[in-house]
Amino acid sequence: MSKQGFIRNNFVSRVFCLVSLIVVLVLIFTKTLFFRLDLTEEGRYSLSEASKSLVSEMNEALTVRLYLDGDLDANMLRLRRATEDMVRELNMYSSEQIVIEGYNPNRATTDEERYEAYAELEQRGLRGMSVTVRERGGKMSEQVIFPWAEICSSRDTMAICLMHPSSQKSGEAAVNSAIADLEYLFVDAIRILNRKDIRKVAFIEGHGELSEEYTYDASDALSRYFQVDRGVIGTDASVLDDYDAIIVAKPMERYSEIDKFVIDQYIMRGGSVLWLLDGAQMSNDMLSEGGTTPLIALDVNLSDMLFRYGVRLTSTVVEDMQCAYMPVNVARPTEEPRFEPIPWFYMPLLQGSPYHPITKTLQAVKADFASGIEIVGDTAGIRKEVLLITSNASHVHVAPSEIDVMGAINVEPKEYFTTQYVPIAVALEGKFESIYKHRMAPAGVRVDKIVDKSEPTRMVVVADGDIIRNDIEQHREGLMLVPLGYDRVTRQTHGNKDFILNAMLYLTDDEGVMQLRNRRVDLRLLNRAVVESQRNVWIYINTLLPMFLLVVFGVVFIFMRKRNYTK
Repeated sequence: MSKQGFIRNNFVSRVFCLVSLIVVLVLIFTKTLFFRLDLTEEGRYSLSEASKSLVSEMNEALTVRLYLDGDLDANMLRLRRATEDMVRELNMYSSEQIVIEGYNPNRATTDEERYEAYAELEQRGLRGMSVTVRERGGKMSEQVIFPWAEICSSRDTMAICLMHPSSQKSGEAAVNSAIADLEYLFVDAIRILNRKDIRKVAFIEGHGELSEEYTYDASDALSRYFQVDRGVIGTDASVLDDYDAIIVAKPMERYSEIDKFVIDQYIMRGGSVLWLLDGAQMSNDMLSEGGTTPLIALDVNLSDMLFRYGVRLTSTVVEDMQCAYMPVNVARPTEEPRFEPIPWFYMPLLQGSPYHPITKTLQAVKADFASGIEIVGDTAGIRKEVLLITSNASHVHVAPSEIDVMGAINVEPKEYFTTQYVPIAVALEGKFESIYKHRMAPAGVRVDKIVDKSEPTRMVVVADGDIIRNDIEQHREGLMLVPLGYDRVTRQTHGNKDFILNAMLYLTDDEGVMQLRNRRVDLRLLNRAVVESQRNVWIYINTLLPMFLLVVFGVVFIFMRKRNYTK
């Protein structure tokens, strides 16, 4: 070997040793220092700033018990790995340790033990889900999995459903949607477990509002974030001051001046209100028995308040071609009852604004005999945003008039649905003016001073009280609750519950949770048709190209070696 070749080989050896040392040091260093370069446009693999801030303030260690375990198919395995990655990511930013544990309910040796494990999880509200698994040889089998996780602290345990069964999504699409929601689910549960102060909201009663059983599903969802109370107002003007927000849900009787004054002064002191009101009323009993009912205006003595705040409810009912279905008996009088689903135009499916945090990612909201809203008044200091609207094929039914089931069925759509985009819900934000400015307080109310101008606050006005109403059905076992927004005909659940929850979080100024609830990741999936058509081409490329590169590298290496050693 020549002296020049020896020097060159010695230099290569030193470079190789130096590079190896650098790699070892980097590996040791990265075990203690966590960093991530997220090059995706929407920050798909990065936690939001709100999440980082929340987990950094944890006051105790948490244990995540993951029940999605065992022999999983490709989609469920991807969901499990994404869940584990999310927990590790949260642990990196937390001030306390977050430990993840796996539990496989199917690990039992006998069927009896397995069924006992299933029953125990079901009793705790962790419902299983049956999935079809393709085994080797093409054989199909059913497997019960539990797509759940529990976050345990020393004081409480929060259950998280990683993937809800949905009739609209299945397979890969359902898993992709579940992965996109993981950050919100875990951060929200950690936030609740570490909550120190108790925030309160209240349903107002005493004016024919919806009773507790008809708002149970919404109250149950709100109880995750708030203490939910109910009660009448009374004569003390400060009785509502301890509440972050109040809900007025479908009143049917007039509000007294004292009650209006208490609510008005509550708003003036910075309180928030979710108004769920009807502008007109009809009789469901008369409609179901005779097929017709009179439609009359509904006045609960709140019009002057809402007008001063910037909106007005119209004495109307809106019909819309984009609507839910209702089963109707189409049999003749002498025949057996035969029900068929028909479009029920009085039950519109409302579309949400894509620009407001309440409705940004919301599914359609199901309404029932909804009225319209008009934005009125000279309120330049109030920001007004429409939240829910009808479609471009609507009709406004003005009270007083009559509603006829058969008449609603036999309309000519092009001639009848000539109105477009009727506002049904509006968000108001700013400094409101009291309706009792330059007026005396009502007799009998206890108040020290009338506030004329409010602090910056918010309110949401919805022209349909039934948006928050869940149904109650009679079964052999007793009364059964129908989930809020559930459609019995299509078996889909609309966005009513999410709308109520988002609205209350918005009113209570919880922007961090709102950002997480509305965060969505655009999943750029492969085009299956193109993949199938070019499948063989890419198989050949991925198989032959590495071999070709290896041969080229070998040839170049041998050539360089011979040239170095022949000098």
